Parts: sequence; C-alpha cells; structure tokens
Amino acid sequence: MLMAKTKEIEFAFSILSELLDEVAPNIKPTFIALKDNPSFLFKAESNLLQELSSQEISNLIKAFTLYHLLLNIIDERYQLSLRQSRGQILVAIEELRAQKYDAEDIKEVFKKIQFYPVFTAHPTESLRRTFLESYHEMYDDLRAWFEFGQMGAKEHLKYRLNLLWHSHIVRSEKIEVLFELDNLLYFMESSILQSGARVLQEIQDALKILGENAKDSMLKKSPLLLGSWIGGDRDGNPYVTNRVMIEVMKRQHQTIIHQYLKWIDRLRRELSIACEYVNPSNTLLESLEQEKEHLDETTKKLFSQEPFRAKLVCMHQKLQNRILMLNLPQSALKQNKLYIYENSKEFIKDIEMMMESLDERSSTYLKELRNLVLLAGFHLMRLDFRQHREVFWLALAEIFATLGYVQGDLLLLPTSEQTKVLNAALSAPLVDLNQFYGKFSEQTQETLLSFINFKWAKDRISDNIIDSCIVSMCQSANDLLCVLWFAKQSGLWCKGKKTRISISPLFETIGDLESAPKILRELCANPHYAEYLQSRKNRQEIMIGYSDSSKDGGIFASNYSLRKAIGNLIVLEKELDVKFRLFHGRGGSVSRGGGALEDALLSSLPSSVAGFLKTTEQGEVISYKYLNPKKAESSFSSALATLLKKSVYDRFGTNCNVSDSEFDTIMQTISTESYKAYRKLVYETEGFIEYFKSATPIDFIAQLNIGSRPSKRKETQNVEDLRAIPWVFAWTQNRAIIPAWYGLGSGLEEAFKKYGQKEIFRSCYRENLFFKTTIDNISQAFLKVDLEIAKHYNDFVEDVELRKKIWQMIESEYHRTLDWLLYVRKEESLLASEKLIQESILLRKPFLTSLSFFQLHLMKVYKNAHYDEQRERIARQIVTTIVGIAQGVRNTG
Repeated sequence: MLMAKTKEIEFAFSILSELLDEVAPNIKPTFIALKDNPSFLFKAESNLLQELSSQEISNLIKAFTLYHLLLNIIDERYQLSLRQSRGQILVAIEELRAQKYDAEDIKEVFKKIQFYPVFTAHPTESLRRTFLESYHEMYDDLRAWFEFGQMGAKEHLKYRLNLLWHSHIVRSEKIEVLFELDNLLYFMESSILQSGARVLQEIQDALKILGENAKDSMLKKSPLLLGSWIGGDRDGNPYVTNRVMIEVMKRQHQTIIHQYLKWIDRLRRELSIACEYVNPSNTLLESLEQEKEHLDETTKKLFSQEPFRAKLVCMHQKLQNRILMLNLPQSALKQNKLYIYENSKEFIKDIEMMMESLDERSSTYLKELRNLVLLAGFHLMRLDFRQHREVFWLALAEIFATLGYVQGDLLLLPTSEQTKVLNAALSAPLVDLNQFYGKFSEQTQETLLSFINFKWAKDRISDNIIDSCIVSMCQSANDLLCVLWFAKQSGLWCKGKKTRISISPLFETIGDLESAPKILRELCANPHYAEYLQSRKNRQEIMIGYSDSSKDGGIFASNYSLRKAIGNLIVLEKELDVKFRLFHGRGGSVSRGGGALEDALLSSLPSSVAGFLKTTEQGEVISYKYLNPKKAESSFSSALATLLKKSVYDRFGTNCNVSDSEFDTIMQTISTESYKAYRKLVYETEGFIEYFKSATPIDFIAQLNIGSRPSKRKETQNVEDLRAIPWVFAWTQNRAIIPAWYGLGSGLEEAFKKYGQKEIFRSCYRENLFFKTTIDNISQAFLKVDLEIAKHYNDFVEDVELRKKIWQMIESEYHRTLDWLLYVRKEESLLASEKLIQESILLRKPFLTSLSFFQLHLMKVYKNAHYDEQRERIARQIVTTIVGIAQGVRNTG
C-alpha cells in the first residue's frame, strides 16, 4: 500500500514537471532543484531570489500550490483505501456483538442516535470553488489511471492542471453571503445528499441484521440531521441581514424541491407499470380519485392504465406549487386552497403509498427517494440564528424605554433589577409594536424583524427550516430572558403551546465556561424560563465554543476546561432534571477543537453524548470531508458508528479510559500551569500584539477574500478583539503555530516539579483516553512547526528587545514541549509510532519551505516598495503564497 502511494506521489511530480515544460519551461530546473534543497533560497551565497523575475516567482508559487493540491488528493485516496470496504456501521455492530452486548440493547440505542453536522462559512477554506471542483475531477482521474489504466484519464488530468495553471488561485473580489450559500449548495447537490441518503439505507440494513423486520427497519425519522449557519450567523457579520436570511431559506427550499422534482421525473419515465401486472392498493386508487380534478385529460387516461405514473404527475404538481407558493402574499394563500404538500410528511406518505403496491425490487428508487426526503425534508438544512448578546440588549433597552417598562437606561441597572424588569415584561400581555416601529433605530428594527422572519419561515417553508437562536458571549441568565421576550412577542413562544424556538447560550471563554452552571441554575429557577423548558420537554441546547477558549488560555487549558465544564453540566442535569444537548463549536485546526471526531467522541466523558452529537463543520473541513461523495459517506458512517459505540458503552457497559478521577489532579495542574505560561506570553508581555502583527502575515490574510465576515470584531489593539480564525491562520503561516501547542511544555514541567514522578505522565497517556487524544492531536500539529522558518518572520519585528524577548520565550517553550512530547509518547522522533502520518507531514516540508521563503522575500520587497501599483502586485503574490502554505499544512483556522 505504501509503495502504491509513493508511486502516485512520483507520478504527481512528473506530471507537474511535464506541465511546466509546456507552460513555464524556464522555471522547471528551479522547481526540481528546490524539491531537494529549498533552504538554498535563503543561504547567504545564493542570489536566486534576486535573479528570479516577479513572473517566475509567481509561477513557482503556483507550481508548489498545485503540487500540494495533488498530494492532498493522493492522501485522500490512500485514507479511503484504508477504510473498511464494508459499511462502518455494520462493522461497529459486529464489534459490539463480539464484546457481548445484547442485540436488543444495541437496537434500542441505535434507534435514538442522531448526528447533526452544522455547516458554517467560517473563512478557513482558502481554495476557490473552481479549484475545489477540479480537485473532485482530478481525484477521479487519478483513480481511473491507477486502478483501471485509462489513458484518457492522464490526459484529462493534464487538461485540468493546465486550466488551473491559467486561473487565479485567489478570488479577486470579497465573497458575499449568498455566494457562500451557493458553494455549500454545490456540496449538497454533488455529494452530501446522495451520501447521506446512502448512509440512511446502511442503517436500515443494519437494523435488519439486528433482527428488525422489513417494515420496522424503515426509519421514521432521520438519525442524520443537516444544519447550516450561512445566512443565520450574524455575530460580527454586518452582511447577514434579514433580507439575506430570508433569501437563504428560500433558496434552500427551492434547491431541495428541485432535487425531488428530478427524482419524480425519473420515476415517471421508469415506473410504466400497468394495472394488469401489478394490483395498486385501494389507498393509492382512492387518493388518485380524490386528486382527479387536478389532472389534465392525458393524465386521467393514464390513471386507469398506469396509476403509478398518474400518481407521480400529482406529486410533481404538488411539489412545483410549493415553489410558486413561496412568493405569494399571505392574503392570496388565505383565499385560495393551493394544491400542494403542506409538509414533507405528506410527501413521504405518498411515496410509501406507492411502495406498498410494489415489490422490493420495483420500489428500489422510491426507497432511495424516501431516504432523501427523510434526510432533507422541505428545508434541506436547519438554519441556526446566532447573534451577540449585546445586540439583543441594545434593542430591548430601546423598546422597553419606549414602552415605559423601565425608568432610565436598562443597560445600566444592576443585574437583579434587570431580572425584575424582564420578569414583569414576560408576564405582561403582548404589545402591538407596529405603532412604535418607525421610532426605533435601524438595528432594533432588524432585531425585531429577525424573529418575525423566523416565524414566517417556519410557517411558510417548514417548521425545520430554522430552529436555534444562539446567544454569543453569554454571560448571564438575563441574556436568554432577553431572547425569550422577543420569542414571545413574535409568537414563537406562547404559554401552554409548543415552543418553536430553541434558545441556546454559547459559552466561549474559559471564564464563561466556569460560569455556565450558575447561569443555568438561575435560568431553571426563573418561572418563565422553566415554563419555556417544559414546552420543550425540559431539553436545553448549550453551545460550547472551542476557539475563543483556546485563544483565551492556550490549547491544553482550553481542552481541559471544556471537559470540566461538560462534567459539571452532566452533574447539573441530574440536579435540575433538565436534559442538556451539547452543541460543539469545533474548528478545523487542533487549536480550535479539530482532530478526529471519532477520537474526540470515544474519549469524551461518560453520559456526555447520550446518543446525540451536534457539531460545526467549518471551512476547509467541509471540502476535506464532504467534497468527495465516497469520503462524505465514510464521514457520516464513521460518525454514526462511533456515536453508536460510545452510547452503548455509556449506557450498558464500562467505557474504560475516559474517567478522569485517578489523574484529575495531575491534569488540573498541567492545565493551570500551561494557562499561566500561555497568558504570560500572549496577554502579559507588553508589545505582544505589535510582535504578532509584524511577525505574521495577518494584514494580508484579510485580502484572501475567503469569507464574508470581517477578520476583527473591533478596530482595537487587543488580542481579545481578534477573531480566533485569523489568529490561528496567521500563526500557521509563519510556521510557529503557537495556538496549537504553546504552554503545554511548561504545564508538564511544573506538574513534574510538583509530583516528582516522571513516569506518571506516561501512565496518564496510557490509561486516560482524553489525555492521550489531546497529546496525540498536539503532536500532529507540533510536527508541522518549523522554527527555522519562524525565526525569519521574527526578523520583521523592528523593536530589537521585544523581538529577542518573545523569540526566546517561544524557542525555549518549543524545546520544552518537544522533550515532553517525546517522553510521554516514548518516541525518539515525534510521531515515529505513527509512520503514515509522520511521513505525510514530512513529505510536504521541502515545498512548504520554498513557499515560506517566497512569502518572506515578498514581504520584505513589499515593505520597501515605493509605488501603490507595485505594492498591490506584490500583495497579490503574498496572498497566493498564503493559499499554497494552507494547502501544504492542510490547516488554516
């Protein structure tokens, strides 16, 4: 297998060299030479960088970027080949049965599990869609060439590379929200929907193996839910407006209805089954009789001969009318009873009605369509609405002042007084705000309209089109009572009726995580909120943010604080008799909660999952996991299989190596000391923000145009106001990758001083799955660090004393961390025990080094450039190197 991969890598290098012969023959010798000796670029005796023209540098940057793209495809092919050829869910069931778990117990858990990935447009996907689409095709070309020897595949690969060579790597314009949606819809239509529907069938096949009959094995609800933040995430993004949110929900609806229409068209062509060969059920015939008035004469004739086709004509018309209905005013809907499906359940009922009259083979495609509708409904993805707590408070303060609910400024009142005002407002009758609407500020109008649109979408499109309202930077119970008032005013929460909104706090910083239990206790004690919870069957969604907690306190302290917070919530659940559903805000990089989802699941605390996992899938993670339909199917299947195993272990068995009791004090010490070391560098070192701005290409990252959100929350000089994604992205570019490891070495060192036993850390690694997973994830990121490169970026800092001070801190912590990682993992070289991962990372190093040297050179030239036109050209080149490095490291934010 390894030889096969090596062969593909050699092929990739040779085919790129052939391309250079055609498009840029003058740089080919340099490209080949730098493969073996990239540091030659920066050696004192080398004049190469000065000798290369600006165009030659651009061409070399593009060549290295395309090579990384090919390496990523080969890596993906190799990883997929290592996966089980059989469904991972079936394999998980076999493992559980081999471990003596009862089939009925497995089945009971299986029917309740749900995996809920939420796709976001967080700006970490550095490649344009043009390159992503080509990536998909080139994957197929490599497969066709190496597995089937198709000569045309090699030529098509060259064709694709040639097109990419003559294309811009970086977008020329800033991406807009609706374009972000178009990108996600591309993933949905080309990969995610078909893969998700296949996994649903795999689950139904697995239930049969567990003893369910054909009828009972048919899923009643999907164990796979699809979510999105595109068009709903307003926190710090002024471009997500009410108009955009409504348009996003309409497009999602139209997209999935058009998918169903294609399926119905196909079935109409294929289901030419006549009555004389198959007896349609009475239910089917009766439904056709009732719908006869909506059929044209041609279809009526079909009715007596080919009832399945006739029924499909009716289904097509009812789906088509849903799209027409979207833009009709409410008054027209009241006057005319439209011939449509009211909801996706009615659509599924018609599909099942046809299946009842057909044998299993004839209903194959109907079954596939049913799985698709079960997965995507009429909403395609559930949109989450996220907004910063301050926005809700500012709007509420203005409204309450206008209504006379409060004397003075609501925002300046003590917390206890705010609570009294909120409780009184929640007890008061509904207020007609239309008479005051024009008096409110634009921001308050937008906030009010958000909730009105929330309800409109649930009424007109689907009850599942939008679900959660997430309160960012939640700091008190009153933050959620604010939202509850808006929910009441818009009709999303009515006492005594089913609540149609999930109000979810987002705890992000380490301090917020520690305050979470106090906030939730206060909420559950509030009579209004308690009534709201009752209407949701005492279920409370809580979002936990991995990004800001890591930027706040470093990677180990962040991971351990998150784990402690989850442990506290598990205890609190029982105390309050409320079921918490955790929503994990994970990023792609290790420092933002990335790493293998399966490892994170299995190492999580007992009872922390309970059959449900909602998690964000961001940026480059979406293309990595879901661009290829086979990879998407494998990702879904793997997540559900691991969720099944974890839930069975927690409920019916002993989940070994996940309890922290034995090693808790040690890990607490590591967390505390690593936090101190990290804070000392990032928050307590005077001038650190200036160092960061000089020693990383942060100012150029904003020019990437990879997302609609601004890269900073505010125009200030504080680390706190930097978004976590560009923070991580910038440190990845200068190859120090500080957010992924800094502080760990000090944490382990100080813990050793305290406990005096070095072997205990190896025991902890061996026996505690959380500690092992955390150390392994940090180790993978750490191997990508290159201090030789980072030191060159360090030279950009003009303040000599500041430069020396911070570099000394980074360098000493690096060596301290490396020594401890090697000791804990019992290795002589990092990741030596995981050769495949080690080799994949080290293989990219020469090309990454070349790209980094080009970036450094261009940053120096940019700094000394005198003309705006020259600076713009150099900036474009620097941004291109950023994309190339991101592809090589395979992590951005």
